[in-house]
Amino acid sequence: MKSKIVLIFLFTLHILGLNAQGIEFFQGTWKEAMAKAKTEDKLLFVDAFAKWCGPCKSMAKNVFTQQKVGDFFNVNFINLKLDMEEADGVTFGHKYPVSAYPTLFFLDGDGKVIKTVTGGQQPDGLILQGEDALRKNDKSGKFEEKYLAGDRSFDLMLNYIKALNAVGKPSLKISNEYLNSNPAITENQKLSFILEAAVDADSKLFEQVITNKSKIVSITGLKTFEEKCLSACQVAAKKAIEYEMESLLEETIEKAKKTFPDGADVFAAKANMQFYKTFKNENKYISSYKVLAKKSEGDAATLKYIIQDVVKNFKENPKMVADIAAYAEKIYEQVDDVESLNLYCSTLILNKEVDKAIKIVTAAKEKAEKSGQEISNFDGLLNYLNSKKA
Repeated sequence: MKSKIVLIFLFTLHILGLNAQGIEFFQGTWKEAMAKAKTEDKLLFVDAFAKWCGPCKSMAKNVFTQQKVGDFFNVNFINLKLDMEEADGVTFGHKYPVSAYPTLFFLDGDGKVIKTVTGGQQPDGLILQGEDALRKNDKSGKFEEKYLAGDRSFDLMLNYIKALNAVGKPSLKISNEYLNSNPAITENQKLSFILEAAVDADSKLFEQVITNKSKIVSITGLKTFEEKCLSACQVAAKKAIEYEMESLLEETIEKAKKTFPDGADVFAAKANMQFYKTFKNENKYISSYKVLAKKSEGDAATLKYIIQDVVKNFKENPKMVADIAAYAEKIYEQVDDVESLNLYCSTLILNKEVDKAIKIVTAAKEKAEKSGQEISNFDGLLNYLNSKKA
C-alpha cells in the first residue's frame, strides 16, 4: 500500500511540476570547489546531505532540478553536493560542523561562512536564500569609498564593477564614465573591463564586445566570454518582455548568434518561448518550443523543460497537450523506467487518452512480471488511471 501511495504522489507531482535542467554540481572535492570559487570570484554553495535524509532526497529530485533554480545558481555560484558520511564530507564537517540535514552553506573563496540554512527548501525559497547570500557578500562598499575619493586605478575600477554586478547593482553609468575618461590603461585591460561592464546586450558596451570578440577571447578564454555574453543576452531578453519590445528580442538573438553561436539557437528558442508565453501568442509559442525540441535533438531534459512550461501555462490547449504527450513518449522510449512512465501517463491524461495510458502501463507490467520485477507499483498506477476514466 505504501508503494502505491508514493507512486500516486509522484504521478501527481509530475502534473504539478516536472524536472528540467537544474543546478550543475561541481565534480571534485570541496577544497577543489572552493579553489574554483576563489578563482572565479564566486560564492561556493554546498548542499551537505545524507543518503537517508528524506528532505535531502526531496530537494535533489524536486528543487535542484528546476530550471529557474539552475538558471540562478549556475550563474552566481560554484555548486557542490557533499555526502557528509563519505570521506570528503567528513573532512568538510570537521571544519564546518553539521547538526541537521540538509544544511546548506554559502562560503566565499577563502572559506568564510556567508550564510547557513538548515532544512529543506522549495525552489523560490532557495533562490531567495541565494539572493540573500549574495547581498551579504556585497563587497562594493569598500570599493565605492575609494571611488568616491577619486581613485580611478584600473584594478579598483574593475573590482568595483565586478562587485556591483555580483549583487545586481547598477554599473553601466560608472563603466561608461570611466571608459569615456580615456584612462591610461592597456588595450588588454580595456577589453577585459568592457567584457565585465557589458552586463546588458542592449548597450553600446556590448557592441564593443561583438566588435572585439576575437581579441577578448584571446584574453579571457572562450568559456568565460560566452558565459558573460549569454548573461548579457538574458538581461536584454528580460528587458524585451518588460517593455513589450519584440524588436529588441530579435536584435538580442542576432547578437547571441555573433557572440556564442553554438548555443544561440537554444537561447533564441527559450527566449522566444518566454516572450510569447508572456503575451499569450500561442502560435509563436508553439513554433518556439518546436524549434527547441528539434535543436536539442530529443534530449530528455529539454523535452521535460518544454512539458513543464506547457503544463504550467497552456494545459487547456489541445494542440500543445498533444505535442507534450508525443515528447513524453520520446522520453519513455529513451528511458524505460517508472518515472518516465508516470510522466508519459500524466500527459496522456491531459490529452484525454486514459485508455491508451492503461494499455501502456499494462504492457509495462507484463514485461516487468516476466523479468521477475516488483509489479505493485504498476497496480497502483493502473488503479489511479482507472479512477480517471470518465
